[in-house]
Amino acid sequence: MCMRTAPRKFGAPMLFKSYYIENFLNIDSSMSGITHKIFHHVRVASVLFGTVVGAGFVSGAELVRFFPSRNFFPYVLAASLFFFFGFTVLFACGRKYGGFAGTVCSVFARHAPVVQAIVLASCLLTAAGMLAGLDAVLWEGFGVPKSLPVFSLGALTAVFFLSGKGTSALGWVNLCLVPAIFLFILALAFRPLDLSHAFAPARGGIGGAWLILLYAGMNVFLAAPVIADLGPEGGAPSAAAASAAVGGCILLILVTVFTAGADAAGAEMPLLAAVGANGVFGKLFAAVSACGIVTTLFSSYYPLHRRAQRAKRPDRARAGACTAAFALSRLGLKNLVAYVYPALGVCGVLFVGGCALFLLKERRRSLRAADQ
Repeated sequence: MCMRTAPRKFGAPMLFKSYYIENFLNIDSSMSGITHKIFHHVRVASVLFGTVVGAGFVSGAELVRFFPSRNFFPYVLAASLFFFFGFTVLFACGRKYGGFAGTVCSVFARHAPVVQAIVLASCLLTAAGMLAGLDAVLWEGFGVPKSLPVFSLGALTAVFFLSGKGTSALGWVNLCLVPAIFLFILALAFRPLDLSHAFAPARGGIGGAWLILLYAGMNVFLAAPVIADLGPEGGAPSAAAASAAVGGCILLILVTVFTAGADAAGAEMPLLAAVGANGVFGKLFAAVSACGIVTTLFSSYYPLHRRAQRAKRPDRARAGACTAAFALSRLGLKNLVAYVYPALGVCGVLFVGGCALFLLKERRRSLRAADQ
């Protein structure tokens, strides 16, 4: 049964991101007026950026799957606009219906349990993608064979035992990693780049636009719990700043990868292949990505952990979730990105579209009531 609750401040079910929000947004500030507002929107935008830009994003694997190799600048712009639309819609729903849980119950009513099940399934698939990504980055960055998934199994074991013990350490790691990843991507602008790929004439059409919609929808959907719970704090300026930052990073990563050539674009970790896995920059990227994957793995597993705790045999349920995530990860990062991520994109488009239509109907209903 769904129960609508009052809006919760920073009540994100993804625990490390909730911790990130609480520690990053609850900074005491004596500023006033327009300076305080600007600083507030920058802080909220930073949280949004952190929910979208994870290890999968910075690896470039998602981007080369969804974006064309030529004339991708218009598609990056379109993706940024959809991010802005999704952020503002979920902000509005979070403010009005009491965070993510209230949004799901209000918008989808009797279908809410199905939507919640899809969210849990998405968490499982995301966890599988992180395990596959950990194997990939350690193989391409440090030469650890994928046939020996020691690190992914070790990370999954640690997450299994730490999930019920709090996440202050992992929260601080994430707090440091998000700015580090952002600065790493910005550093790409100082490398020799060929911008002609971004504007070169090419055929994209409706199919290309649909892929971009799926990509943005997937990311907004996976970040929906955080975005909706930020509703009371968020607004159009925060959404615009975050969307612009995400779009700029997408552009830099795509230019870097496609400047390096087809071999980099076809690699399992395209950006790592583009910067050179054997160089200092490549090793630094591999290390940052591996740490980012672990924190993202924790955030993806924690909703599954909370649900398993309500089962008759919680330990078996948690072990089953870990086993399923590891089994799915054997599909490999490229296969998960190619087949699973588009499905998550469809879920995201339907979710954001359903929320937008529901808000529109509520608005029309309010206007009619006011006219009577």
